[in-house]
Amino acid sequence: MTPPLRRRSGRAASLLFALLLAGAGACSEAPGHNELKRIATSDEVREKRERAERELRARADEINSSSPWGPALRTTVVDTCARGGGRNYLDQNAPKQPAMYCLIRLHLYFVVDRPVPQVLQNLPATWSEGSIRSALKYYENKTYEQPHAFRPSVASVTGGMLLFWDAPGDNAQAKIPEPCPARKTVFSTCVSAPAEVTLAELRERPGTLFEWTLTTQYHTVPGR
Repeated sequence: MTPPLRRRSGRAASLLFALLLAGAGACSEAPGHNELKRIATSDEVREKRERAERELRARADEINSSSPWGPALRTTVVDTCARGGGRNYLDQNAPKQPAMYCLIRLHLYFVVDRPVPQVLQNLPATWSEGSIRSALKYYENKTYEQPHAFRPSVASVTGGMLLFWDAPGDNAQAKIPEPCPARKTVFSTCVSAPAEVTLAELRERPGTLFEWTLTTQYHTVPGR
């Protein structure tokens, strides 16, 4: 190995060693799973969780009483506490990520027997005009027929609400999935009412399956 190449190799090895040390330091500083689990199940966080769920359920009651689609056919509440992104050692100016965040999603499921573009055009001002236009283009361009089609959606003006629905065709990626978390979390619960009703069963009804999702974040653990 020539001296210049040896020097470059040495610098590369030194940089790699420094990054490994930084990674080891990050692991030693970050709260462990057991510590995060203790926080997620503490009385303080439990009280926040219960208050957040009460508020979401109150909003869901308002939607059920005022929705032109009638009351939801199923309601699912998913409560999740998951690890955050941790510290970015490669970009010191990157925003600090929480060590853990806890949020609740409340999903209301409806089956609407009307053409989806018609449903979108009649949505109230609660929903963003820009996202409604994008959703209508999804149908005009037949995006659902493309190999990597995605689930269509619209967002609320103020945030905290999303509306999803099944796209036409047989592409599973463009269909609403069951909401219970599949990935590993620090803490999670998933409760549906009625418990025995599946999304597959709702799809047997005439019309399109819609998912109206309310989300709120109720606790975070700051990153170190």
